[in-house]
Amino acid sequence: MEKYLIINIGGSSSKIGLAEKEKIVTTETIRYSSKTLKACGNLWGQLNLRLEDIQIYLEKQKISLSDLSGIITRGPLVKPIPKGAYRVNALMVEDAKSGFYGQHPCSLGSEIAMILGGGDLPVYTVDPPCSDEMISEARYTGLPFIKRKSYYQVLNHHAVARSYATSIGKTYEELNLVITHLGSGVSVASHKFGKVIDVTNGLEGDGPMGLDRTGTIPGKDLLKASLSEKHSTEELLSYLDGQGGIKAYLDTIDGQEVERRITDGDEEAKQIYHAMAFQVSKGVGAAAAALGTKPDAILITGGLANSRYFTQLIINRTSWLAPIKIMKEENELEALLIGVLEGLKENKILNYK
Repeated sequence: MEKYLIINIGGSSSKIGLAEKEKIVTTETIRYSSKTLKACGNLWGQLNLRLEDIQIYLEKQKISLSDLSGIITRGPLVKPIPKGAYRVNALMVEDAKSGFYGQHPCSLGSEIAMILGGGDLPVYTVDPPCSDEMISEARYTGLPFIKRKSYYQVLNHHAVARSYATSIGKTYEELNLVITHLGSGVSVASHKFGKVIDVTNGLEGDGPMGLDRTGTIPGKDLLKASLSEKHSTEELLSYLDGQGGIKAYLDTIDGQEVERRITDGDEEAKQIYHAMAFQVSKGVGAAAAALGTKPDAILITGGLANSRYFTQLIINRTSWLAPIKIMKEENELEALLIGVLEGLKENKILNYK
């Protein structure tokens, strides 16, 4: 019987699943506090902690690596590549660790999987966050030496798009969709007949602000801040990804906590939370315009899709554009499994070069 270990490393959690044939039979989520992760230093300093906890899980579940057909991991963040299923290799891990293409917790999964595999088990990944299908017009910024990049929650976008298409008896390739993922970072994408022709890049300061991302900020003010002696380069970069957005204003990345503050009468929390929803709504409108036609639907996914309060703020501003569907279930472990199994079945596992 084919068995796969599935690893999904997130900002504050490690999600693990064991699949037999085409079904996930057991899952576990290991959560980490900000204090614990901060004590590790930088992102790659978390490697041993995350690896050891996964190994403990495998021991508790009595899962033998020798019984596995392979390991599937989310990520990593490497050079721009097409969507699809890939065989993880040493070059992919090396590029992820270099940080040249950015840093994201999902990149840890590639090395963890390779270590666990020990060179004997094949390691796969599906729809990494650097998957790139953007049209040429979407890459321009106004400066020849700076181009917009395609970094977003590809796996989740792709999974919910296909799930929605199936639910209405169509294929993903038949639809024009606007999809926004509401997580610690926010992405808003224009899905045109199965390809993402444009998307915001919250990882590098583009689009709506998120729970811990600044999103787009006035360039002149950022330049002034970088030239002053008040902020180091490292500090400013951390604001773009990890210390900006709601966290910078309210010192939390917990949407439920923000909503509790609002219920308790915190007007500042209300204004900032509503401002984030305002920016997401603007992003949805822009993504619809990029399609060049009326969207068949607007899909809202990610952690904050579970918040009726927050999603209603977006619905109030954008429901005139197209029908809106809240996609609460992310099912990323299942999406990873399906992507690899389809790639193997159709002999379409891609090589990273």
